[in-house]
Amino acid sequence: MESFQLESDAGRQYLIRIEEVSDFRQELTRTLIEIDLQTFSESTFSHYTAAAFLRSGRVFLLRADDAVIGTCVCIRSWERPADVLLLSMGIRPGWRGRGLGQRFVEGVLGKLRLRGMRSVTLLLSKGNRRAARVYTEVGFELVDELPEDPLTGESLYVMRCKLRDEASLTELPLTPRR
Repeated sequence: MESFQLESDAGRQYLIRIEEVSDFRQELTRTLIEIDLQTFSESTFSHYTAAAFLRSGRVFLLRADDAVIGTCVCIRSWERPADVLLLSMGIRPGWRGRGLGQRFVEGVLGKLRLRGMRSVTLLLSKGNRRAARVYTEVGFELVDELPEDPLTGESLYVMRCKLRDEASLTELPLTPRR
């Protein structure tokens, strides 16, 4: 799914697109941080880490017409280079509750599958039932639970979505980044 139409409550039509960031632009650093702060109770990124992920990770944008309304940041595993860690996914307030999260994750998974990735793993707060439902509906399964953090008291789930079988890894070369 590259794009689709969404109608607002007021009847306005938006063209929704999922795109992979292919070039570093400074304003995207601020956008990553801004959407992250609107999504999570604690900041995930500094300006340095946001810029590093834009340059060296895989960053996907969810756009409504030309406005960025969501971001998804992924990195590859050092131990298993065909596996990806989904670090952060967020959608701006006002756009939530319309099924965009599920469609966004499905689009990102599709793009990673086309790049030859084998699986996507994420960490999710045990109390985040809404996100757990979204991830489960697109194919993620609970594979582990991390012990409670003594400082925060938070427990995390480890969820994984299998994108392809081991045997098919030899069939698809990894595509270099544009």
